[in-house]
Amino acid sequence: MNDIRFPLESLHADALCADMPDCLALMVFAGKGGEVLDELKLLYPQSHSRIYYIEDTLQTQLPKVLSFADTHKIPCIVLNGDEPADPGVLIQTPDPRVSLISRGTEEPDPVQAVLEKMTPSYFTWIGFQRYFTDPSVLDLLSDRYMETLRLGEFRNSVEAAEPLLREASYHFMDLRSVRHSDAPDGLCTTPNGLYAEEICTLARYAGLSADFRLAVLYGYPSKNRRDSQIARLTAQIVWHLAEGLAVSVNEHPEKDGDSFRRKVVQMGEDGQELVFLMSKKTGRWWLEVPNSKEPEAPVHIACYTEDYVLACKGEIPIKWLFYYQKSNNFS
Repeated sequence: MNDIRFPLESLHADALCADMPDCLALMVFAGKGGEVLDELKLLYPQSHSRIYYIEDTLQTQLPKVLSFADTHKIPCIVLNGDEPADPGVLIQTPDPRVSLISRGTEEPDPVQAVLEKMTPSYFTWIGFQRYFTDPSVLDLLSDRYMETLRLGEFRNSVEAAEPLLREASYHFMDLRSVRHSDAPDGLCTTPNGLYAEEICTLARYAGLSADFRLAVLYGYPSKNRRDSQIARLTAQIVWHLAEGLAVSVNEHPEKDGDSFRRKVVQMGEDGQELVFLMSKKTGRWWLEVPNSKEPEAPVHIACYTEDYVLACKGEIPIKWLFYYQKSNNFS
């Protein structure tokens, strides 16, 4: 019987060095999280690649660890406790590609934190609930051509979240976005929200992103008992992140065009041609968007099967229109 469990190894921040053994990821507990470690150690791994974990309850070593991970392109997972995640501190890239999973614009507002403290080249927001969300924030995101996927839309088509997360490198996940009944000892007190399975699916999608740099889990209660539901769920979210990282494939139409099948859809007799590219390796889809500034360098955006099906029915996907306006600076 195989009794190999999740491959965790403790590491002190001072032991980080360029010639350290390879690892799948670095995991930092910037706050209380011993019970999450205990739960992780009970799980069977998808990959036997080690994950180093660093416990730093005072967050004194966090900047050093993040800088090391970024320099050496090692994926990093941070459990930030109940403290709000500050993107300005956690992201050290001037124009990052960011995803956010949260339920709304609560204080401090994570959306405003991203937009005020940096200039993201890409931003997407998944799982928000309209009654927790300031409409002016949604207007702002729309004006900046940043995609959103509210909870109801996500639940109607879970797969729609994968291309949104595929485009991001820095992922912020608010554990309070999970409904109360799925994590009754967590910090969410509202009846609606993501199901436990859904946030795990989102974590796996995030892990699959080709240029994954960082995932930050926050909204975890600082006062928590062992054997708690929220500790088990958080451990399973980390497991799904690690599974995504273990099987991710670094692919893009602009890097390896021969690995993609090109599918052209004619929108009516004299209509726009829509060009889709499907990976021969993974079956994932991209959509080609004309670029008036550089006609020989079209933009390729991540999409999914339903976008292709929609185009075959004669409807231009909203995603194409959205990025056509963005790429060509239409207002």
